[in-house]
Amino acid sequence: MSGRSRAGRLVGRLLRMPAALDRKGTRWLMRAITPPPKVIVLVHRGRKSGRVYKTPVSILAGDPKSDEVVVSPMWGENTDWYRNVIAGGLVEVQSAGATWRVEWHEMDEVGRRAAGQAFLKAHPMYSRMIARTLSRLNDLEGDPVEAVMRELPMIGLRRVGL
Repeated sequence: MSGRSRAGRLVGRLLRMPAALDRKGTRWLMRAITPPPKVIVLVHRGRKSGRVYKTPVSILAGDPKSDEVVVSPMWGENTDWYRNVIAGGLVEVQSAGATWRVEWHEMDEVGRRAAGQAFLKAHPMYSRMIARTLSRLNDLEGDPVEAVMRELPMIGLRRVGL
């Protein structure tokens, strides 16, 4: 027995998966199957250390009318960047070379469900694969897609001071 937990082995496989698909002959296939989710960088202060961190996160959904995007922590409420943001440590968001200040709010179940449905629609295959992985990592019960939308926290980020 290797000593690595089931979750540890699963995380290892999950982290290697993009590299396996990102090879010279297969990039086109992955893009044809599903477009990659957009990524932003959260700049946040550590809740204890006060140190500044930069964490890339995938955007689950975006609403151009309200200029809001939705993000979610992979490890649930115990994810460090999430805990730092909740503690008031969000400094700014960086995207495509631009930096902007944001207001944030925790999404209620209706908002999480809407963001989850938007992610499913935009990334039909990728979203189901990610939902299964997140469901296992977080020991969620039931249908993986429903469990992720019901249990994992999500944060809405709205640009301010344009």
